[in-house]
Amino acid sequence: MALVFKSLRCPHCQQPIDKPLLKQHGLLQAFLKRKPFPCPHCQEQAVLPEKYETLISIGILTAVILAPLLLVWEVSFVDSKLLFGLGAALAIAGLITQKLDKA
Repeated sequence: MALVFKSLRCPHCQQPIDKPLLKQHGLLQAFLKRKPFPCPHCQEQAVLPEKYETLISIGILTAVILAPLLLVWEVSFVDSKLLFGLGAALAIAGLITQKLDKA
């Protein structure tokens, strides 16, 4: 399932595309399955790549699961505060750089 927290812009016409608009035009299933779909504005093909969602997932995993576990286990070779910061930075970077690609 696609993790989309903001409206994305079409790579062709730069118009915002969000889930309610895609649902209205019957394109939400293709969007969520990462298949090429026509932009509701310009009808050019666009696709949601998986690489940004992977970056968000790794950041959340690191910040929310790994950092607290290392703190509880008292692992001394890694500072859990730095690991939490790294995970948060990865998640934020994934959110900021998330965009649609041309298909």
